Amino acid sequence: MTKSWRQFHGFFGRSIFLKLFVVYLLTAVVLLGGLRAFKFWTLDERNFFQTPWGRILAHQANYLLGEIGSPPDPEKAKRIAEEWGVQIRVEGAGASWSTDSRLPSIPSLRIHGSHAQSPFQASRFRFHPVIIANDDAQRVALFFSHRPSRNVDAWMLTLLIGMIAAVLTGSYWGVRWFLRPVGWLNVGAKEIAKGNFDHQVPVRSPDEFGRLAASFNDMAQQVREMIRARDRLLVDVSHELRSPLTRMKVAIEFIQDPSSKEKLQQELRELETMVAELLESERLTSQGGQLDLVATDLVSIVKEVVGAYALQGAGVRLVASPGRVVLSLDRQRAHIVFRNLLENAIKYSPREKGPIEIRITVETDFVCIAIRDHGPGIPLDEQSRIFEPFYRVDPSRTRETGGYGLGLNLVKKIMEAHGGEVVLSCSSDIGSTFILKFPIR
Repeated sequence: MTKSWRQFHGFFGRSIFLKLFVVYLLTAVVLLGGLRAFKFWTLDERNFFQTPWGRILAHQANYLLGEIGSPPDPEKAKRIAEEWGVQIRVEGAGASWSTDSRLPSIPSLRIHGSHAQSPFQASRFRFHPVIIANDDAQRVALFFSHRPSRNVDAWMLTLLIGMIAAVLTGSYWGVRWFLRPVGWLNVGAKEIAKGNFDHQVPVRSPDEFGRLAASFNDMAQQVREMIRARDRLLVDVSHELRSPLTRMKVAIEFIQDPSSKEKLQQELRELETMVAELLESERLTSQGGQLDLVATDLVSIVKEVVGAYALQGAGVRLVASPGRVVLSLDRQRAHIVFRNLLENAIKYSPREKGPIEIRITVETDFVCIAIRDHGPGIPLDEQSRIFEPFYRVDPSRTRETGGYGLGLNLVKKIMEAHGGEVVLSCSSDIGSTFILKFPIR
């Protein structure tokens, strides 16, 4: 299979407009061809000369036979073929010739047995009628509407091709116009997949596509309300937990057993972290929690975080970095992003495989920060969901295998609030690389 054919096949497979257009085109061609074939396949040679059309052709055949004379004159026959578009074949009496070499022999034409001995016989060739005149010396066949292609003028052929192209182009764009809602629905589905539940698909007609678009908008609105209700519930619960947590911290201070006290304090710190991340996530999506953007050296923030975690677990190492990159950032929330990613990386990276590596590169539109660990990796079927809130690769949710599944979701929201993104690049068994893309403005 050639490359051009693969490209055409790929385009044809992706375009519903082209598929429908081809279906319409083939339907028209088959329908017109079938009607024409039906007309001539139902030609009744036995009663042909009793029909009005048959009598007209018989009358015309008598006239043309008189024009070419007896015996038939080849020169006159050629002139008639050019003027009338009726091709002539003569056989018998020591002569066999035709005005078109592509005409079949007269014995090869099918003739109904009821008038095999009649002076006039009817047959057909290539869906066109043929009248055969017989006498004792020779047979003359007149092929009506059989015109050689060489007689078609170039300008007529060009005009015909242009008309066909115009009709096909108009049909194609007509199909695209009527199927515009398919494109709108495709865009709407992509926006919903990105989390933009406020996107509305245009509803321009009351037909099936219009009703489908309206149903799509209703579905998006219901999903949006469900997610907002979930977020409001989490935030309300988080607010309500802050007062009990404060009282618990005070109560823990009165415990005399150091071991029990340390365990309870660890549990309390994890609960406080979860509540803080929930509240921070909600602030990012509210009007009052917008970013506090200031001109900040991104490299200095990374170096601060690397210094803080350099001695923890497998350690952290900055392997590549420009000297200085100043961006418009929320410094505190940038710290949260790096802290959450590094804590995950340290948690899953064995000490013997070396430190976590950080690389900073400057591209055309983004500053990319790649954080690579040496952990067990993330299964391919889990990678698309790790940024969802409360989602954990390990369903057991033990303390040894991670927190509550909020850290990566908060990273994603902070990066999107900055106009950037976080991307996971890894296989399922050789570690993970998280790539942060900060836009250059």
